[in-house]
Amino acid sequence: MLQSFVLGLSSYFLLFIGTKLGFWYSISGVVFLKALVDSNIPVSYSEIAWVCLVSIILGLFITVIETYKIHFRLIRFLRISDKFGELDVWGYSFNAPDIECVTVRDIEKNLVYDGWVQAFSDDSKNAELLLRDVSVYNNLEGTFLYQVGAMYISRNRDDITIEFRTIPITESRKRKEENEDDQGRVNSETTA
Repeated sequence: MLQSFVLGLSSYFLLFIGTKLGFWYSISGVVFLKALVDSNIPVSYSEIAWVCLVSIILGLFITVIETYKIHFRLIRFLRISDKFGELDVWGYSFNAPDIECVTVRDIEKNLVYDGWVQAFSDDSKNAELLLRDVSVYNNLEGTFLYQVGAMYISRNRDDITIEFRTIPITESRKRKEENEDDQGRVNSETTA
């Protein structure tokens, strides 16, 4: 209810700004607030029509901002906060632009599902995935079992591990692991 009230007042405010900037010449001024306190002022039906149009545009604009979490991206870019705007890490992970192919390890069933994500549940509580072009393997031996065009997976979060293969390893992490490997080789050569 409060959101509807704020959206309505914001629409009237934008209409007021638009009339002051000269966008709407057919409206002499916004009389809505004056009409609320003075019963002698008649209702302006053209103003209501214009406000309806403004509210649709404003609603679409707010939907785009909320859908793509633009306000959170701006806050992160400005380093004000590290919040990412999703309900949980599940939504954050699967809404990332570079997430396509995943490997799902089902620990309880000893299976590995490898495919690309077509759809996913809104929250991790349900942990539902729709995978396409799925290859199924045995988790322990890594042997190929079968392929299927699409697979719906619904599991307890504690029973699965999801690997995102399309996200590259950062260069700093690669160098650290290479240095550790080189260090281990040097140590083994000096002890031999």
